[in-house]
Amino acid sequence: MQDIRWSTFWFLLLEIFIYFIISSIFSQKLAVVIVLATLIIFILIHIYWIYKLSNWVESPSLKNLPNGTGIWQNIFAKLYRTYRQQKKSQTQLTTTLDQFIQAAEAINDGIVGVNEDNEILWSNKKAQKMLNINPKKDYNQPINYIFRNSDLSNYLIKENYENSINIHNTNNKLDIEIKATFFSENHKLITCRDLTSLKKIQNLRKDFVSNFSHELKTPLTVISGFLETLEDRKKIDVQSKKIISLMSEQAHRMKKLIDDLLLLSNVESDYLQNRSEKVIMRDIFKKIKNEVSFIDQQQHKISYSLNNEINIYGSSTEIYSAFINLLTNAIRYTDKKGEITVSWNKINNDAIFQVADTGIGIPEKHLKRITERFYRVDEDRSRESGGTGLGLSIVKNIMHQHQGEIRVASEINSGSSFKLIFPSERIYTK
Repeated sequence: MQDIRWSTFWFLLLEIFIYFIISSIFSQKLAVVIVLATLIIFILIHIYWIYKLSNWVESPSLKNLPNGTGIWQNIFAKLYRTYRQQKKSQTQLTTTLDQFIQAAEAINDGIVGVNEDNEILWSNKKAQKMLNINPKKDYNQPINYIFRNSDLSNYLIKENYENSINIHNTNNKLDIEIKATFFSENHKLITCRDLTSLKKIQNLRKDFVSNFSHELKTPLTVISGFLETLEDRKKIDVQSKKIISLMSEQAHRMKKLIDDLLLLSNVESDYLQNRSEKVIMRDIFKKIKNEVSFIDQQQHKISYSLNNEINIYGSSTEIYSAFINLLTNAIRYTDKKGEITVSWNKINNDAIFQVADTGIGIPEKHLKRITERFYRVDEDRSRESGGTGLGLSIVKNIMHQHQGEIRVASEINSGSSFKLIFPSERIYTK
């Protein structure tokens, strides 16, 4: 820009000099004519190179870039360097983009990039297959319009991406795990994992456990019956009676373990339970109080704070099982004369069932694993108290099937607090 200004300045200075020379030697008219003529030639030369530049811009290439003369030679030289640098940057960018696309295609999971309005920006082939995305038609369209699923829509709207969600694609019969994360300001990266094979394996395992447990239950019932008969016999020595009593105790423990395995298998099977019935909580709590009273025999101070006006949609048998599990655990791990508080209230639009005790507490290192199957904090105490190691795993699965969650807080020698949180969508007022 500075070169153009200097070039124009020297041209105008030369024009003025020529004008004064010619007007002083010849006449002012001749001087004006000559100055105008040189000015027109100057303008025409610039128009010519502007025309050349315009043609080059329409089809830019290093091969057909004009050389130019004068100031235009400098302009085209700068254009040459800039265009060459841009081509180099473009080549590098294209190479990087190709490598990124190849990496995205090599990943086993599906990947979708969306903007702040959840409009699809790009996706890899695996995601296109899982979510029925057509790149030619569906890009720049909201993903929840292309793949219509209420769980996915709610997940994207709430923007709580700490946890993933599992959905089922009815078109291609795929079970998919969805996880979203933020990147590049308000853009989101959605990863999709095909769980179909894993689900089949899990279902096979569940069927095996269920069938195996059913097959064991009948002979175990027969064995328990015979042992009870032997225990009732009067003509039996003390040593034999101890052995039979121990056998009966272990048979009872095996029966309880099988019952818990069957219950867990039923809870994990979506199709075996109606989880949309109207559960009248007053009836549930009446049944729980009677059961707890029978189990505890007034060994603990148990207080209730229950809002019976809060009712939920779900499976009454599963909800009862989850609640009684927490209460029996509190009784089992709280010393005699200890306190147990049971509450059922609505907090922040969620229905929350809480059992708090003044028991032995749980070390912090165990808190993350206590809902795993057969995980015990104290194996000896758990077995002595009749625990199977499946109770909290059953509770966790019941809450998962009801779109809820379990939260645990505990401190050694101070007690524990277990909360079962049901979302607002599950609540109804009688």
